[in-house]
Amino acid sequence: MLLKYLNELDNAVREATAHPCPQALAQCAERVRVLEDYLDSQMEPVRRRGREIMDTMVPPALYARVHEAPVPMAAGCL
Repeated sequence: MLLKYLNELDNAVREATAHPCPQALAQCAERVRVLEDYLDSQMEPVRRRGREIMDTMVPPALYARVHEAPVPMAAGCL
């Protein structure tokens, strides 16, 4: 499952970086939330390593934006 969530986050980060519209940011925020929830339920070594990987995947500026107020999901970006 960790690999699945990391791949989904990677795809969402790429999309949000290429097209930083509200929908892409909302999708990225959702992927971050899902991965964080998953990691919270794992043993410490998996949790630590998962967060290390996530930290390298999500640029700090994007990470700050996805942790802002939630943006409603809507139709795709233009």
